[in-house]
Amino acid sequence: MKFFKKKQEEPAKEKRSLRQWVALAVSALKGQPASKAVFQNGAMASVLTALVLVAVILVNLMVGMLPSKYTQWDMSQNGIYSIGDTTKDLLAGLEQDVTFYYLAQSGYGSESVVTFLDRYTQESKHLSWEQKDPAVYPTFAQQYGAETASEGSIIVVSGDRSKVIDSADLYTYDYSDYYTTGSYDVLFDGEQQLTSAVYYVTTQDLPKIYTLTGHGEQQLTSDQESALNMQNIEVEDLALVSSEGIPEDAAAVLIAGPTVDYTTEDVQILRDYLSGGGKLILLSDSAASTPNLNALMADYGLSKLDGLVVEGNSSYHARGFNYYLLPQIQSHEATSGLANLYVMLPYAQAIQTSELENVTVDSLLTTSSSAYNKAAGYDMTTTDKEEGDQEGAFDLAVAATKTENEDEGIESQVIWVSSVALLDQNVNASVGGGNDQFLLGCVSWLSGQDSSILIAAKSLSSDILTVSAADAAFWGNLTTIVLPVICLIAGAAITIKRRRQ
Repeated sequence: MKFFKKKQEEPAKEKRSLRQWVALAVSALKGQPASKAVFQNGAMASVLTALVLVAVILVNLMVGMLPSKYTQWDMSQNGIYSIGDTTKDLLAGLEQDVTFYYLAQSGYGSESVVTFLDRYTQESKHLSWEQKDPAVYPTFAQQYGAETASEGSIIVVSGDRSKVIDSADLYTYDYSDYYTTGSYDVLFDGEQQLTSAVYYVTTQDLPKIYTLTGHGEQQLTSDQESALNMQNIEVEDLALVSSEGIPEDAAAVLIAGPTVDYTTEDVQILRDYLSGGGKLILLSDSAASTPNLNALMADYGLSKLDGLVVEGNSSYHARGFNYYLLPQIQSHEATSGLANLYVMLPYAQAIQTSELENVTVDSLLTTSSSAYNKAAGYDMTTTDKEEGDQEGAFDLAVAATKTENEDEGIESQVIWVSSVALLDQNVNASVGGGNDQFLLGCVSWLSGQDSSILIAAKSLSSDILTVSAADAAFWGNLTTIVLPVICLIAGAAITIKRRRQ
């Protein structure tokens, strides 16, 4: 009978982590006890971990102190919170402090407005903003004449000048597709409003235009006046019959479609004003007879052709109305804001020019070469081209500059638009605001304002992603069936492989 010596059981091996094995190896090399090495390395690892955490916290704090324009990107589809180059150029030259006071209850302010104010004020060290709770500061707005301002309004202050931006003015509405889709677009106009307000409170001498009255002239609409005010151009009515002359602070004078001719005395007042370097914009009414005003325009080599212009090229008139003209827009500072816009001039007359030694004339709006003039005007029996009709192209709006005194460098400027229907808001709406934009560009050029301050509002709406039913089914099956099955198969294969090893 053989006896086999029972094999002595080996003690269970102690499981050690990788860090502990490294510590043991290091201690062996240094001749240190293993337990001490493990303790020292563990302590060192704890210290390093703490230092890393402290470093991460410090980095986060430092990044948090940076302006949000460097740490937060505007991911909105229409760049709502981005600041345009026009605003950046204006703010770069800012030399005086400007403060925005946001009138909103604590915790109830618009997040979009707050974010935009943060971004905007970071563009210049001279800009800052504060939120004023009307419940906490009930009389704050009164000192700036804004006691009727609604909650959410912004008061822009610099020195002793201030301007109130009502909360309703921060948003505009585009109804251009309302009658076809039943919906409208909400636009955020914050940058335009703030930039205009900054320009206003930091500029001491704002240009003023006088709109003449007393001869059946048309008046500017509230929207047109608001647009001029947004350009920081003041508007005031002036009746020549009760005035001794054009005020010295007039940057320009507007005559909008008089139905009664000006007297010789009135025209002499205008002629004296222009001879001193004045500026005039005339919107003429094709149905009115104004020989005295025509004589004033003749000083600039300008005259109108009797009758009405009809456009023979369908690309340059409204559909179905060949006397609702869509003229070609010529390159000029007054038309620089008309990119991708049309101007519509119904019942317009042709403006003829003759060369004068001291006058330079630039075309602003012209017909195509297919246009023709119907000398009968409103008495025409047909708008079709007939024998004897004078052929185009014709000028419908021109800008003339006359040297009044070459030694002193005095020049006068005149813009003549041959259709007062330029002011018609229904016509303006049909061309997406192009008529008002053209008017604003003309007045801005005459008054010496830079029309580039105009900034387009940004849509708050997002485009809807539309896919076909087949595409929707494909992507739905891919994400809910195919990809999960692939993941399950891959997981099973990896598990089986590991078990076999």
